[in-house]
Parts: sequence; C-alpha cells; structure tokens
Amino acid sequence: MLMKKSYVLTLEGTQHHAVVASGDDRTEVQVGDGPAHVVDHYPVLDGRAISLRLNGRMHLVQITGLDSKGNVMTTIDGWPVPMTVMDELKAMALESLGGVAASGTIAADIPGLVVEIKVTEGQVVHQGEPVIVVEAMKMQNELCAAVGGTVARVPVTVGQPVNPGDVLVVIEPEPGG
Repeated sequence: MLMKKSYVLTLEGTQHHAVVASGDDRTEVQVGDGPAHVVDHYPVLDGRAISLRLNGRMHLVQITGLDSKGNVMTTIDGWPVPMTVMDELKAMALESLGGVAASGTIAADIPGLVVEIKVTEGQVVHQGEPVIVVEAMKMQNELCAAVGGTVARVPVTVGQPVNPGDVLVVIEPEPGG
C-alpha cells in the first residue's frame, strides 16, 4: 500500500502541487495534473545527496539548506536550483499569514544549539544566502535568508541553546524586495 503526502513547490516563481506516494519498495511522484512517475532513489556521498532515476535518466540531487519557510538551496546535476518545498498544510498556514511570511525574521523551528553564525549586523545578504547553522536532533541545519536585505540583529551567540520561536536573525528587507 502506498502512503501519499502532498507538497507545494515553488520553482522559478511558479507554484506547483506535488504528491509523493511511497511504500512497497517504490516511490511515485505526480506534479500537478501530470502523470505519476516511478522514481528510484538512493542516498550517496555519505547521505549528503540522493541519486535518483526519473524517466530512465540519472540525476544527482543535493539539498544544502532548509529554513523554516521552506526555502531550499538545491543542486541538481551540479546546477544550483533555489526553490521552496513544504507540505501542503504548512504552505496553507504560511499563506494565511500574508506579509508576515515574507519578513526577514528567522526563528528556530525546534529546540537546538547555535553552532555557527555566518553573518554580522549591518551585513547585506541576498535571498537564499545561508545566515546561521543550528544543530537539532544531531543534524546541522543551515538556515537561509528568506528575503534580501541588511542584517539588523543577531540576538543569539554560538553555543546558545534555542527553543521553537526563538529569533535567530532579523533581516531588514531591501525596499521593494
């Protein structure tokens, strides 16, 4: 029996709905109203990447960062592909927040420990740029700027424990961005 999960993907400014069905040693992916495709996938590079076969072609996919707003820095076959990926419920919740979701505040999603701060107050950052690394559940999570702008505050320090909702970095969005 296949278990299905719905996602909302935003790629190059276009939103797509996807359903991933997995189980019985197989995975199927359907994007939009298109047909479902069987996808073979295997972890490679010590789990830092996925080798996947789609329509007979092999692809190497690396996910290099994920933040609380679903922003993902992905490399596919060596090419950077910024996108957002989130489950359908989280996407609906963020959509209901309107402009709040587009703010420059990065907050902790789960309890963790700040292990690296990649920016300083006053520094200009671009959307998708890594700004802080938090270790949670023995995994290091690199969080990226959801907006481009100037770092206004970094109210945490390396080694500091954080809880859900704790503000990690505040970015003053650039005008019009």
